[in-house]
Amino acid sequence: MTMAAVLAFGTTSAAAFAQDDPTSTPSAPTETSTSQPPTSESAPPPTNVPAPLPAQAQQQDSVVGILYADKNANRQQDPGEAIFDAEVTLFGGENSSSHYVTSDADGKFVFRGLAPGVYHPAYVLPDGWIVHHTKTTGDLITVTANATTALTARAERPYSEQLKVTATLDHDSYRLPASATITLTLTNTTNRRINGVQARCDRKESPEALGRGPGWNALRANGVTLEAGEQRTMRIVEEIPQAAAYGKGVVTLDCDFAPSASWNTDGPTVREHATVTGSTGGYAMVLGEDRNADSRIDGDEAVKDVQVVLLDPKIGGKVANGTSGADGKIEFNGLEAGEYRAVVLGSWAFTDPGQQQVRITPQGGSEYRFLKYAKPVELHGAVKFDKPRYESHETVRLDLIITNSGGQTAESVRLTGSFDSLEISDEQLGDVRMEGPGVRIPAGESRTFSLSGRIHEFADGKLTVQGAIDHIGRPISDLIEYNGEVEVVQTTGDITGVIYVDRNHNKQQDPGEGAADAVVEGNGGVPYSYLKTTTDAEGRYSFKDVPSGRYWIDYTLADGWMVHSDGAPRQIQVAPGPPAQVTARADRPYYEAIEATLTLDQAVYAIGDDAKITIKLRNKSDYVVSGIQAACNRVADTDQLGEPMSAGWGDLRRETSGVTLNPGEVKTVVATEKVPAGARWTSRVRVYCDFAPNVADEVDFVSGEDWASVPGGFGSLKGRLAHDKNGNHEADPGETLPAARILLMTDREYGAIVADTVSDSAGNVRFDQVPPGAYWAEIDGPWKLTGESDNHVDVSADRVVSRDFFVVPNPRAAPSPDQHDGGGTRGALAKTGASVLGLGVVAVLLVAFGFGARIAGRRRTS
Repeated sequence: MTMAAVLAFGTTSAAAFAQDDPTSTPSAPTETSTSQPPTSESAPPPTNVPAPLPAQAQQQDSVVGILYADKNANRQQDPGEAIFDAEVTLFGGENSSSHYVTSDADGKFVFRGLAPGVYHPAYVLPDGWIVHHTKTTGDLITVTANATTALTARAERPYSEQLKVTATLDHDSYRLPASATITLTLTNTTNRRINGVQARCDRKESPEALGRGPGWNALRANGVTLEAGEQRTMRIVEEIPQAAAYGKGVVTLDCDFAPSASWNTDGPTVREHATVTGSTGGYAMVLGEDRNADSRIDGDEAVKDVQVVLLDPKIGGKVANGTSGADGKIEFNGLEAGEYRAVVLGSWAFTDPGQQQVRITPQGGSEYRFLKYAKPVELHGAVKFDKPRYESHETVRLDLIITNSGGQTAESVRLTGSFDSLEISDEQLGDVRMEGPGVRIPAGESRTFSLSGRIHEFADGKLTVQGAIDHIGRPISDLIEYNGEVEVVQTTGDITGVIYVDRNHNKQQDPGEGAADAVVEGNGGVPYSYLKTTTDAEGRYSFKDVPSGRYWIDYTLADGWMVHSDGAPRQIQVAPGPPAQVTARADRPYYEAIEATLTLDQAVYAIGDDAKITIKLRNKSDYVVSGIQAACNRVADTDQLGEPMSAGWGDLRRETSGVTLNPGEVKTVVATEKVPAGARWTSRVRVYCDFAPNVADEVDFVSGEDWASVPGGFGSLKGRLAHDKNGNHEADPGETLPAARILLMTDREYGAIVADTVSDSAGNVRFDQVPPGAYWAEIDGPWKLTGESDNHVDVSADRVVSRDFFVVPNPRAAPSPDQHDGGGTRGALAKTGASVLGLGVVAVLLVAFGFGARIAGRRRTS
C-alpha cells in the first residue's frame, strides 16, 4: 500500500545529519579514476567511479555528495574522516527506481541523469558507522531538472554505543486488574548532548505488551534531552493489558531508544517480562449425549451446532458465547478466571442443573457437559388494566404478565418496545428495561410487572399499550409481542397566567411591572396542541378548554427581557377543575449582569497532570445576582474537565445553593482536576462551562472556556478512492482510482497540507502518525469529492479511521497545489512535492507549528 507523505520540504540542497546539524552544501566533487584510499598506497583505484565522458555525451550531475565519519563529533568533515567505498543508493523518482554508486577516497559520490522527483538515500558503511535519520527534515532529497542537488551525509557511531538504558518492573508477577511501575534509567555515555531521545516500544504490536500508556508521552513527541554524561531515571505507571493473561500469561516490555526512534533502530534495547494471572485463554467445553453412561463423550456421542452462552452469575449479563463443532467442543478464550453460568439455547439442555455452573481457572482446562432434548423457551405477554375506562388526565395502572410455557428457563428477559402511549419511567421497569440485565423466568412460571403512568397519546377513544419481549437465544424470526387496549374519555382544562418584569429585582410583582404584549406559547396536552396568545396591559393571559395533559410554556418579551426558571419546573399539568395558574418573572439577560472567565494554569499538559482551573465571576450590574452555578461539559466529551466537578468548585456545584455576587463584586474559585485520558485522542484538554442561577434548568446563561495542548497522541486514516459509478455507496471492482493524489489540510480553503499520499493500484490510501484533529480532504487532479461530508475527516489518537472517499469528475479541475493562488500556506507547502516521505515527520512538525500556534492563540472567552 502506498504510504503517505507529510510536510516534506524539498530543496536543491539537502543534509542527512543527526542531532539537528546545520546543512552544508559542498562544492561538486571532482571526478578522477586515480584517487587512492588514504590507508593504502597500493590499493587499486575504485572501480565504481565512472570515467569522464566525452563532452557531448556527459549527463547532468543530478546529485553530488560527500560522506564522512564524524570521528571527533564536531559535526564537520576533518582530514581522515572521508568514507571510502561506501554503498550509496537512491530510491524513488518518477519511476520509483533505484540507483547505486560507491564513494571515492575523498568520500565523494555522484549520481547523473536522474529523473526529477523525490529520492530516499540509503547507505551501507564499513565498521558499523551509520548515517542517522533526523528529527526535523528526514533524509529525502529532491531532484529537479537542469539542477544539481548537493548532499552531505554525516555518519556517527550507533546509538547503542552512545546511550545506555536499563528497565525494571516492580513485580515478577501480577494479578489482573493491576498496574506495573516501570523504572527506566537512561545514560548518555558520550561527551556531548543528545537531543530528542525517544522510545519505540512493541514494534511487533503484541496485545500483551507494555509501552502504549500515557506515561510514555515524554519519550514520544519531542523526546528527552540528555546532557553529556547525564543519567536520568523515569518511573512510568501503566495498566497491565487484559491480553497479557491470555496464552502464556505473560506481560512484556520490549522497547528500543534513540533520537527519532521511529526511523533509527540502532539504539539500545530493553526487554523485561512478568507473569500475569486473573484470566485464562484455554477453557474448553465438550458437549454430547452420554448414551453408554460411561461419563465420557465418545466420538459418536458428540453433538454439533449447539449454542452455549456464558453468563455473569451476579448480574446475568452475557459474557461469551460459542457453538460446538463436529467434535462437540466449544473453546472460550480470554475470559477472566471465576464462576460463570452456562445456558444451552435451542432444543437441547443440560441433563442436570448442576452442569450450568462453570468454574474457569487461570490454568484453563476442559470439561464434559451432557445434553438431553428439551422444549425451547416459549414466552407470552398479556396486559391487564385496573379499570375498563379512563379519563385522559388520569393515571393509568396496569399489570404486564410474561409467561414461559416452554421447557427451559428464559434468560435475560427484557422489554424491547417503549411505552409510547404512557409516561412510564425506566425505574418502574427495573431489570426488564431495554438496557437492563433482564430477569429469569423458569419453565412453567410467570412474572408480573405493575406499572403506572399518565397518558401520553391515544387515538379514536382508545389507549393502546404494546411492545415486544426479548430473551437470550430468541430466534430473529420469533417476534414475541404483547398488547392491550382500553377506552379513554377526552377531558379539558384551563390555563391562566401573568408575566411581570422585575425592574427593582425584588422577585415580586409591583405596580406597573406587568409585561404587556408579551407572546406566550404552549406546547403539549393529549392529544398534542399548540397554543399561542399575547398578554394584556397587566401582563395577564389565559387559554380555555385545552386538552388535559402536560404543557411547556415559553415567553417572548420586548426589549430583551427574559423569563428565568428560578428553579421551578418549566411545565404545568392541566386537568378539569380549577385552572392551572402560572406566574412568570422576567429580568434582564444574564450576559448583562455576569462576566465569567476560565483560565488553565498551563499551555501544555500530559495525561494525568493536575490542571488548575481559575474561575473568575464578576457582577457587572447594580443589583445582587444569587444562586449562580456552573454546568460544564454538557456534551460529555472525553477531553473536557469539569464533569464530574471536584470539591474545588465549591458553591458553583449544582448540588449547592450557588454563588452570590453583590453589585460590582468579583469572586474567584480555583479548582484542580486531572487531565483525562481522553485528551490524548484530540491532543488537547478543554474546560467549557455555562454559568447562571439554576443553570441545569436554564436556557439563558453566560459561558467561559479555555484549552491547552496535550501532545503525544497520533492516529491513522485508511480507505479507498473510488468513482461510485453505480451509486451504491460501495467501492466496487473497476471503480477504484489508482495513482490519484489525496491531501489532508488544516482548513478547507487556505489551510496547510498536513499529509498527502497517492493511491496504490487498488485505490488504497493510508495516512499514519497523524496528530488528532479535524482535517479537510481534497483530491488533486481531474476529480473532486462528492460532498462536504466527504471532505471532512476527524482523526483521533490511537485509532485507525476507516472510510472510503468517493469522487466524481471535476469539469473545471482545480490548479495543482503549486499553482494555487490563494492567500494561505497551501501553495507554499504543496510546492515541496513531497509524496513518499515517512509519516513520522508530521509528529514533530505539527507539534512545532500546530501546537505552537495553539498555545499562542489560546482563548479565554466569556
